[in-house]
Amino acid sequence: MMIQNLKSGEPFKGIFLITDWKEAAFRNKPGHYLILTCQDRSGSIGGKVWEINSQMQNWLQEFDIFEMSGQVNEFRGVSELTIETLQPIPENSIDLAELLPASPIPASDLEKRLKALIQEIKDPYLNLFMNQILNDPKIGEAYRSCPAARKIHQAYLRGLWEHSVKVAELASSLAAHYPEADRDLIIAGALLHDLGKISEYEYMRGIEVTTEGRLLGHILIGIQLVLREIDKILGFPIAYKTKLMHILASHHGRYEWQSPKRPKTVEAFIVHYADAMEAELWQFRHAKEEHPDSEWSPYMPSMERYLYLK
Repeated sequence: MMIQNLKSGEPFKGIFLITDWKEAAFRNKPGHYLILTCQDRSGSIGGKVWEINSQMQNWLQEFDIFEMSGQVNEFRGVSELTIETLQPIPENSIDLAELLPASPIPASDLEKRLKALIQEIKDPYLNLFMNQILNDPKIGEAYRSCPAARKIHQAYLRGLWEHSVKVAELASSLAAHYPEADRDLIIAGALLHDLGKISEYEYMRGIEVTTEGRLLGHILIGIQLVLREIDKILGFPIAYKTKLMHILASHHGRYEWQSPKRPKTVEAFIVHYADAMEAELWQFRHAKEEHPDSEWSPYMPSMERYLYLK
């Protein structure tokens, strides 16, 4: 049974990846219980084990894939699992991809849209550069598999690819209304604005921030990657190099959002707002999908508001 098909008040049985777990003390009696975060490719859900033993704790330290059964309940309006049985599953007996959520957009569709965007870039240097960096075996594979975030938006495999393509499509459409904007530069910057996330995140099991990601962040990592690849192209225009770096450095828009620079070119403004729009509208759409019968979403901390869903 997939997580997306679980319904409150019904029993469940399934194989899930445990991405996080901890012990918590009972408030009104001695003893402890377990709080788990369970995941498969359809999503994630919290769970609790009210009666634990030393064998369970040993298993959780050694394994992270389990067959579970129990009951789906609702707590404060959110579904969660009451786990009654827990049995480790050897990793070699299951395809891990079945337990990791991925973009709902097929890879073939994303690839077609990505290639169409790159073909729109008419400048020969920028076009060569984009093909070089996104067709690099290591960079290209990571770009097409990395999540876009840990939690806020597109926190699943191929999320970075999906988000970047959508941002570039939005930015390209916006550029059509501003003839002074360099559309080639906008498309290139939009496709690469989050490139550093390929080294910021480790996502073989769940999504974790790497040491490099914690120390540098994806903006600095992305700038380093792009500079390294640009330097391989003889005669690449300095102006394009500087403006592309500025788009990456300023795409968060504000210093308090960990942006080294605020946008100072029309291209950087367009990429920043296209990025923010795509990420927030994804959250809106996701809230509607998660709460199809609700008039209002739960409070959205990242957006600091409730969303009206009707």
